[in-house]
Formats: sequence, structure tokens, C-alpha cells
Amino acid sequence: MKKYLHVFLLLLIVDVPAQIVSNNAELQNAISNAQAGTVIELADGTWVDVQISINVNATESQPCIIKAQNPGNVFFEGRSNVSIGGSYIIFEGVIFRNASGLISSNGRIEPVIEFRDTSNNDCVNCHVRNVKIDSYNGTVSQEEDIFKWVIIYGAYNEVSYCSFIGKNGVGSIINDNHNNSIPDYSKIHHNYFADRVPVNNDVNGLNDQDAIRIGVSTTSLSDSFTEVYDNFFNNWSGEVEIISNKSGSNKYYNNTFRNYQGTLTLRHGNNTEVYGNYFFGNNNSFSGGVRVIGEDHKVYNNYFEGLRYRKPNGSGSNTTGGINVSNGKPGSALNEYYQVKNVQIINNTFVNCDLGIRVGTTVNSSLTLAPENVIIANNIMLNSSISALQEITAPTGTSKYEGNITQNGNWDLTNGVNFNQTIASGLLTSGTDFYRLASGSDAIDAGVGAYSFLTKDILNGNRELSFDAGAEEFVSGGTAGPYKFVNVGSTIGFGALNTLSVSDVNLNKDVIKLYPVPANRELIISKNNANIGAIKIFDIQGKLLHTQNIQLNSTKIDISNFSSGVYILKTSKIAVRFVVE
Repeated sequence: MKKYLHVFLLLLIVDVPAQIVSNNAELQNAISNAQAGTVIELADGTWVDVQISINVNATESQPCIIKAQNPGNVFFEGRSNVSIGGSYIIFEGVIFRNASGLISSNGRIEPVIEFRDTSNNDCVNCHVRNVKIDSYNGTVSQEEDIFKWVIIYGAYNEVSYCSFIGKNGVGSIINDNHNNSIPDYSKIHHNYFADRVPVNNDVNGLNDQDAIRIGVSTTSLSDSFTEVYDNFFNNWSGEVEIISNKSGSNKYYNNTFRNYQGTLTLRHGNNTEVYGNYFFGNNNSFSGGVRVIGEDHKVYNNYFEGLRYRKPNGSGSNTTGGINVSNGKPGSALNEYYQVKNVQIINNTFVNCDLGIRVGTTVNSSLTLAPENVIIANNIMLNSSISALQEITAPTGTSKYEGNITQNGNWDLTNGVNFNQTIASGLLTSGTDFYRLASGSDAIDAGVGAYSFLTKDILNGNRELSFDAGAEEFVSGGTAGPYKFVNVGSTIGFGALNTLSVSDVNLNKDVIKLYPVPANRELIISKNNANIGAIKIFDIQGKLLHTQNIQLNSTKIDISNFSSGVYILKTSKIAVRFVVE
């Protein structure tokens, strides 16, 4: 399981009593009077046809919070939705279920949660967390209407520790709209996406059935700077794109995909990084890894296992494969296929995939521009039934293949040239969660070239100067393995935040900050404009590990004896989680 989480503050409220509301009338009254520092708690029970639209300009130290009094005991049913506009608004703890009476207008249904109020005021620095949307769908007659569960507008917004289960019909789970050229800086993390079924059970049918979409084609050449990390996608079948990237300078890392169909697709936009992800296709047809279109992307330290490139009807697909590098279209429009240029595909691992890396694929005859200046290096492939590396269109420019290793598979490379080699045995060994480097493997110390971004491996362990080929560095000490179902509700998804109840914590205006993230041998603590005071550090089971009275506003604590895991630092008025790797 993952051993690192981003540090976050649980509340930022000082001595502001919560308003407990028990019905829609009381809720609307509380919303109309809300301001910075307001905390509205929803009483336990089933709430029907809840319409929340709130606009409050709160602050980081005094956010406006709407939350379940007891997370998991508040249910929004019927035609319920939440729209937030302004700044520093938090919505949390609610379960959406049993939709009814949803209204279609011009082929669209209003979203469940929107980072924009009903007067079209966007939200900035707002956070939706610890929310579950469970099979909250329209009727059969509405399944081809666009129904997006979460739409993000504005900037610096966050969706975390949520569970999105049982979506059907057209529409993304989370759509970061990026409807203009202004960067979003969104963060989507520690969420659980599961049990989607495509319309007409046809994964190769209608579009807009993805889990996450970042951007649109019209603004795709501008940067979003969105990060999608530590999410778990399980039992997923919507369309060919599970994640659809349509903007620039985004990062997708530390995500796990299990028992799915589709790909993480860099459809539009440039300068995106994909690293540290696990893909387990479970031999499902139409299960792929990363599809690459555009310029300046980096795809590294990813693990792919059991991927099958064929469509459900048995015909081959040019959109799948472990890593699929597309051809481009001359004079491409924004919504078509830009040429792949200056892309680096480095240190990935492929196990039992029919096709590993594919170069120069085409979905129609207009895609005639070969990839240009592509580096494919230090990737390792075990048991590729069709081809470990398939070159459909030869890349041009300064492109090169080097340091790649395959066992029990054919490929379109010349062995012995540029350190590309085929070996007979010993490359990988089956582990508890995934195939690992074996002692004595030819991949150890076999890395070729120098890549400044390649400082860690897929386990978040350190790369050595003489680094290994593949996603893992042998005996790196990293512990960031793939997510499993047992992690849902404990470290990711709805319920994961309940191990430390936010309602029990009173916090100070002066925010405690902890870094680095994650921590390793020492933890730096700082507080704005005040001494830190007495602190206590507990493990996640509540065992007291460290106490100290700090009469400074910044200090360092030796945590070299802490094992990898999640910890809690408490003062008299604040509680902050941090992670040791």
C-alpha cells in the first residue's frame, strides 16, 4: 500500500461554534448568513432534494465549512446538488445516493458538485473531501444525457478522499473544465473510482465516459498545472480514456488501475508527466496503459501487467498497448492529433502484456506524421506475446532506442545495438503484489543515459548513480506499492479521514506547517508569528511516540527511528497528519 500522503490541515477554525441544521429550511438560512469562519453541520439522517448554492469569500485560516455532523450518517437523495463559489469553502462527509427527479435540459443534467455557484461565480482554494457518490444516476432514458458528477472551475481547488462508485451514462466523474487559458492548479488525490459500466455495455462506443478529464481541446495548448495522484481505479469500464488529459503541464503519479478497460490518454496538450503508476489489466480486452499525443511529455517509472490490446469484439485496437505513441496529423486542428515531439519514455516495466511499447500508431489514414525526437530507454519487458516493442512508423529526428531489455518476447529492435538486449531468464520474479527485480537480474545497473527527473523509482526509493533498468531500483528501500481494495476507507476513498475526527479538533489561526512531504530522517515544523509550544506525536493507532515543548517558531525533529507510515502531530489547538517514507 502507499506509504505517503500529502500533509493537510484538518480544520482552520478558531472558537467558532458549529451551527447544527436539521432540515432544508434551516440549512438555507445558515447558508444565507454564512461568512468566513462559519461551520454548518448537517444532522444525521436522509436529506431529500437538497439544493446548496453558496458564495462566501472566506480565508485560509477561517474557511467556511459545510459538513456532515457525523461523516457517513448524512445521505443526500432525490435531486440534490452542491454549488460553491467564492474562496476557501470546504464541503465534506456526505453520501449521495438514490437519485430521482433529475432534470435534463438540452441534453444535460446539472452536476452533483460544482466549484461554481448558481450565479456562475467560480471557487478558489475550495476543497471537497470525504464525500461518497454512490450509483447516483439518471433514468435509463437519460443515460445518453451528459451528467458529470463533479465539475471544477476556478483555481487551487482540491478533491480528495472521496469514493465515486457505480457511475453509468455519459459524463465524467470529475471534469476540471479549464475553460480558459488561466492555470487551474487543481489537486485530485486519494480518491476511489469503481464499478463503472459503459452505455450499451460498449467500451468502444460513446465518448465522455471517463473517470477524470483535465481541460478541453479548445484551450489545450495552455497550461493547467493540475496534479492527479494516489487514486485507485477499480473494476472500471467506460470508454477508451479512463483519464483524458486535454491541457498542459499536468502530472499523473502514484495511481493504481486494476481490472479495467481503457487507457490514461495524453489526448491534447504538452509537457505532462506520467510516473509511478501501476496498471493491472487482469487480461481484459481493450486494457492499455498510457497513450501519448503531443509534445515534451515524460512517461517513466510505471508498471504494466496483463494488458490486452484487442477490442471486446476481438479485432485489434490502435489506441491500446502498454505505452502507445501515436502518429500526428499535418495541420492538425485543436481537437485532432498533434504530432508527438520530444517525448521521453524511460524506465518502465511491462509484464505479460501482448504489446509493450507501440510507436507510430494510427487511428485513421490522415495520421501521417511520425513521432519526432523520441527517446525510449531502459524499459524492461517480460513475456510479451506479440511484441515487446512494435515499430509501426519509425520515429524521426534524434529519436533513439537504448538500454531496453526483453525476456521471452520478440521486438522490432536489433539486439546488441545501443545496449538493447534479449535475455533468456532471470529478469524479474513474481512478488506479493507485482513482479520485482530478481537478484542477479540483467536489469541491475543496466541504465543508459542521464535523466535529471529520474531520482526515485516506482516505490519512491532512491535511484543510484549506476541506476537499474525498469521501474524499480533493486533494494531501493521504497515502500510505495500499488493500492488494493483493503486500502479503501483506510488510506484512500471515503472514510479514510475518519480515523481522526475533525470535529474533535480545535485549531489556531497560526497554521502549523510540516515539511518535507513526505518526511524522511527529519521533520521541519514551523508556525506563523508564534512559538510552536508543546507538541505530541502519535502513530495512526494513537500510541504516543514523542513529546516536546518548543519555544521557537521553527525547529527540526529527528524522526530517523520512525518507520514508514502515517503519523499525527498535535498541539493544544491543532492536529496535523504527516507521513514518513
